[in-house]
Order: sequence, then structure tokens, then C-alpha cells
Amino acid sequence: PPPVTSTGNVFSLRLTSDFAVSAHGFKLNYEELHSTSCGNPGVPPKAVLSSSGRFAVGDRVQYSCVPGYVLDGHATLTCITNAANTAVWDFPAPICRAEDTCGGTVRGGSGVVTSPGYPGNYGNQADCTWILLAEPGDTISVIFTDFQTEEKYDYLEVEGSEPPTIWLSGSNVPSPIVSNKNWLRLHFVSDSNHRYRGFSAHYQVKRSVDFKSRGVKLFPGKDSSNKFSILNEGGVRQASNSCPDPGEPENGKRHGNDFSIGSVVQFSCGEDYVLQGSKTISCQRVAEVFAAWSDFSIGSVVQFSCGEDYVLQGSKTISCQRVAEVFAAWSD
Repeated sequence: PPPVTSTGNVFSLRLTSDFAVSAHGFKLNYEELHSTSCGNPGVPPKAVLSSSGRFAVGDRVQYSCVPGYVLDGHATLTCITNAANTAVWDFPAPICRAEDTCGGTVRGGSGVVTSPGYPGNYGNQADCTWILLAEPGDTISVIFTDFQTEEKYDYLEVEGSEPPTIWLSGSNVPSPIVSNKNWLRLHFVSDSNHRYRGFSAHYQVKRSVDFKSRGVKLFPGKDSSNKFSILNEGGVRQASNSCPDPGEPENGKRHGNDFSIGSVVQFSCGEDYVLQGSKTISCQRVAEVFAAWSDFSIGSVVQFSCGEDYVLQGSKTISCQRVAEVFAAWSD
């Protein structure tokens, strides 16, 4: 595991084992860090660390990879002081990946990350890591517009948000993810069996200086039939007013070919087959910029009831409501 630094003056460790197989366990080194020290950032596999041996505020470390591997992330880390007056590294330690593998370092104000081969199916035994980087103090938001993997066996791991690690698998489009640092790490893994379409995700850097100065402004696009424009970093980017093709289920049919905002698509199965997942999905606006499929639209109401001899605990009725202009959540 990478190095771990406590957020206070107490660090608790808990080891739990079951009744089955035993193993060697772990060994770790610990050190007390003063408020002016970032501590050793660690050496990832296949990486080489060059430093003076000091990790105080203002000190720098340099990373490189052994032959046959390329570096993803920042090659140089600097120990800085954050807003809480605590010494931290300005970027996470990079990783070294084999030259012929997928993934990479992603920089820039906004863009798209997709699984290998998207919108076609990804390959078997995929192991891809993308590192999304922003400047210190900035955060990164990721909004998925499409997601389809073999449930439980093929997955996307997202690191750098809250909770610290999020595992995504299956065919439901995940909720937006916002980093709590200036980076996000996306790790995609597939096994040797079934292959699916994978995922497509839009990312956007939320700059701390932008919120204080100009913010993000929307302007009408020249082509009002299907697109609109968003001003970002002095340039205009185009975002679609329609959702991606949701595809058709195996041994079933899709009913509806309109993928624009507000459209509804339904699914059905052939004889002797049972539908797994939602029968109806709708194309909805997400974060004012993107469009994505959702099982429940804003304003949807769901009711619950209990079987005989059982009493309901909690709200009988909940509704899907807009939260903070970006997210949707169930509310009593």
C-alpha cells in the first residue's frame, strides 16, 4: 500500500483475520511528523525516487521509472503548506506502468476518459490506470454518461474522493464524483470472460481562483438544434444535448430511438427470458452540461409497503429531488 499520513496526533491500526487461511501479515515503519514535514512519499513499484532525504516544506523529490515502464503522474513533488497550515505534497506519488498498457496522465480543464475500445467492447484482461491532475487547491468532478461492465468481475476503481475509494461495476450509470484533492485516479480491470461496452466519463477541473473571479458562464451556441456552448478557460467547448445510445439487451429489444433530453426508452425480453434492470430509463440533464440515462427523473415519487405482520420503519413515500444544482437525491 502507499504511505498513509494521519490527520491528527493519533493513528489507530486494527488487524482482523478469519478462521481460514493464514498469511505472513504486514510490516510497517512509522515516524512522527512535525507540522513542517510531509514525510516520505514512498516508492511505487518499478519507480526510482531521488531526493535529499529531507521532506520539509519547500523540499522536492524526483521520480523516474526503470526501463520498459513509463511514468504516469507528476515526476516532481513539492512539499507545500495547505489551507489548514499543514505540510502536504502538492501531487500524489506517480505510478510506473508498462509501455504497452492502456491508461495515462490526463491534464487540462476538461475532457473525456473512456474504457479501451469505447464505444465498442473492451478487451479481456484489461488493466488500465488514468491519473487526472489539477493544480493544488483545485478539485475535479467526473460525470459518467455511459457505464456497462460485467457486474462484480469487471470494475472501475476511483481513488481520491470521499469515500477514499469507490468501486463501480454493473450497468447502472454512477452518480457524479467530486475529488477532495487536486487529483483522481481511475483504475479499470476486466477478467477473461465476458466483454461489454465499458464507460465514458466527462471530467472538469473546478479551479479555486475561478470561483472567486469569473466563475463558469454559459452562452448560447450557434447551433441551437442539438448543442450549446460552455465558456471554460477562455475557450468554447461543445456539449451534446442527447444521451449516448443505451444499446439493446441480449435476447431482448429496445423500444424508442429518441435519445434527446427528456426522452424515455423502454426495454423488453424475448420469450423465456426475464429482464434484469430497469424497464424504463429517461435521458436527463446532469450538472447543466452533460446528459445521462437515469432510472428515476427529478420529481419521481416512490412508495413503500410491508408484508403481513411487518411494520414499516421510515418514510412511506420518498421523492427524487435536485440537490445543489448538480446532484439528485431521495428526500422524505
